[in-house]
Amino acid sequence: MDQRRLEYFIAVAEEMNFTRAAQRLHVTQSTLSAGIKALESDLRVELVTRSTRSVQLTEAGSAFLPEARAALEALDRARATVEPVSAGLRGSLTVGMLTSMTVVDVPALAGDFHRRHPGVRLRVAMSQRGTAGLVEDVKESRADVAFVGRRLRDEHLNVMPIKDFELQLLVAEDHPLSRRDAVRLADLASEPFVEMPIGFCQRELVDEAFARAELPRQVLVEVSDITTIPQYVMRGLGVAFQPKTFPVHPGVRAVALQGTGLSWTLCVISSAKRKPTRALHAFMDLLPRHIHHERAF
Repeated sequence: MDQRRLEYFIAVAEEMNFTRAAQRLHVTQSTLSAGIKALESDLRVELVTRSTRSVQLTEAGSAFLPEARAALEALDRARATVEPVSAGLRGSLTVGMLTSMTVVDVPALAGDFHRRHPGVRLRVAMSQRGTAGLVEDVKESRADVAFVGRRLRDEHLNVMPIKDFELQLLVAEDHPLSRRDAVRLADLASEPFVEMPIGFCQRELVDEAFARAELPRQVLVEVSDITTIPQYVMRGLGVAFQPKTFPVHPGVRAVALQGTGLSWTLCVISSAKRKPTRALHAFMDLLPRHIHHERAF
C-alpha cells in the first residue's frame, strides 16, 4: 500500500477539510483528492464522504484510521533499523493539548523539536472534551502524546506526572461566603456553579467529590477555558473552584476548602500498547527542558 496515500488519508481525517489537508501536505487539492480516490480503489471501500461544505469519515474510514497510523509508525520503525542516525527523523507526531496550559511551554517545545527534527510534521490538537477526549485520542491513535489533567491508572497508558494543583473556592466579593475563612462541601450544596464541561478533569473531580458526600450540585455556566472562570464568578453567576496557584481575579475572593483535599495532576500520557516511534522518544527527551513549575498552569 502506498505510503503517501496513507499520509493523504490521515491528513484529511485529522483536518476534515481537503483544502487544509492539501496546504498541510504542500500538495495541490486535486493531487490529494486523486490520492484518496486511489486508496479507496485499492481498498475497494469508501473512506470519506465529501460535500461542498464538509468531509466526514465513513464507518470504514473511522475503522481504517488507527490502522493507517499504525502502518506509518511501523514504516518509521523499519527505517530506523537501516538508516544512519545522521539521516534524521521523519514521519509525524500529534500532540494533544489542554487549553490555557503554560506550565509546559508547548510553543517553545515545538520550536526546539522542529529545529532538531525538521523532517517530522508536528501537529498540536485540542479536544472539546478535555481530558476524557485526549485520553480517547491517545488510545485510538488519533494522538501520539497528550497533556491531561488527571493521574490515570490505566494499563493502556504510560503516565508521567508533571505538577499537582490543589483547589480553592472562588466567590464574588459581595457573596455571603466571602466573609468565611473556610467552607465545607456541604456549605455549597445550594450554590450555583461556574464549571468546566463534562469530560474535563476538574469537572469530574468535583462531581465525584459531591457524589461521594451525597450532596447535590447545580452547574449554571460551563466554560472550557479555566482561566475565564473568575470573570463569571465576579458577575455573580455562581461560585467556582480554581487551583491555588492561579492569581485571584479582581472582584473575586478565594476561600479555603475544609475537610476535603481536592486536587488534580497535570500529566503527559502516551500509549502503552504501541511501540513508541523515534519521534515520540525525541519529543519526550526534550519535554523536561520546557517545564516551568513556577507557572500558575
